[in-house]
Amino acid sequence: MLLSVEDAQTAILKALMPSGKVLHQPLTEAYGYLLAEDITARDDIPPFTNTSMDGFAVRAADVATASREHPVVLTIQGTIRAGHPVHDALKPGHCFKIMTGAPVPGTADAVVPIEWTDPVGGGTQVAVRQPASPGLYLRQRGEDMARGTRVLQKGTPLTAPVIGMLATLGVSRVPVVAPPKVAILSTGDELREPDEPLTPGTIRNSNAYALYAAVREAGGEPVLFPKAADDPEAIRQRFVDAATSCDLLVSSGGVSVGDFDYVKSVIESLGQLTLWRVNVKPGKPLTFGHVLNTPVMGLPGNPVSALVTFELFVRPAIRTILGDLNWPRPVVRLPLARDFTLVEDRRHYVRSRLLVSDGTLYLWPHDNQGSAVQTSWQDVDALMIVPEHTGPYHVGDRLDALLLSLQHVRPDASHIS
Repeated sequence: MLLSVEDAQTAILKALMPSGKVLHQPLTEAYGYLLAEDITARDDIPPFTNTSMDGFAVRAADVATASREHPVVLTIQGTIRAGHPVHDALKPGHCFKIMTGAPVPGTADAVVPIEWTDPVGGGTQVAVRQPASPGLYLRQRGEDMARGTRVLQKGTPLTAPVIGMLATLGVSRVPVVAPPKVAILSTGDELREPDEPLTPGTIRNSNAYALYAAVREAGGEPVLFPKAADDPEAIRQRFVDAATSCDLLVSSGGVSVGDFDYVKSVIESLGQLTLWRVNVKPGKPLTFGHVLNTPVMGLPGNPVSALVTFELFVRPAIRTILGDLNWPRPVVRLPLARDFTLVEDRRHYVRSRLLVSDGTLYLWPHDNQGSAVQTSWQDVDALMIVPEHTGPYHVGDRLDALLLSLQHVRPDASHIS
């Protein structure tokens, strides 16, 4: 009996543990990693109360009666610009002209925008036409991040905004989770490298490079090993080399039931086979086990099958080793933009685009769902999840979709048919 996707994921992830390895990366190199430690604010942010507007720092009580008909006239005590605090307290009936980001002087408790004022007295005074409540247009000391509080949690992905926060907090070298080294192994007599000429019966080794990119996107450190021929000893040696130098092995090809599919037996001879074959299309002959105590996943050789099974099983494994508890991608229920009549005896993960029409997001399954049709990955935003033995489905019917990306989503009402 075939394992369900969920049972296979559970079995794989249960056998993995977060690595706990930590690197300290400079801010400029930290993007894309996960934080390895909590980050606590060492200072109040902002470190001083400052203004969010160009205007005049005032005592709110001095302008409480201001109106267009009866403006309040204040004497300008001085000018404050960002980076240049003044140490004089604001006098009653006075104001400081102040620029955005500049520190607010003592006894001032509001800022009146320039747009609410008119110059008078030859520029030595200003007429305020509206009242200001205490705190108006002030950014209070510590209101964003208070000293001693935890600002970022361990496991937080280091995006551009988070790196900006770290810079604000004075963190120049960031403790990050070291990415697992992921060995990429391709098997097959027919494989040739991209720069090698094709001879009759040969194909190019596309899986190695697609999986290399997928590992990197998932947060791992890909390590590309030379391809292995369809020979048990050659595959065995590659697996031993990879297992002794990497944290996870990912192979493609040689996992089915053909006369020259040796990956499953090699895993059994070197360690332990945990599972084989999953109720999924494409990608049924998935293999997982351990070689010399290093986890290994054998993916099918067809290019689409390799990437679908990578998404469903390898990516979660990499994220688990990284310690990411939020690895699942979102699954949403969306209406179909076109009929889908392909009925399968396994749960089908269908390469699909996302379209927007009248504010509604639709699924557009690609025409050709063959497991060797690499062009069907073009512009793929989601994998539509079609339960086994169901369908056909029609325009407007709703199905679950595993969201991969939103970068190709576009308004395209002409395709809703």
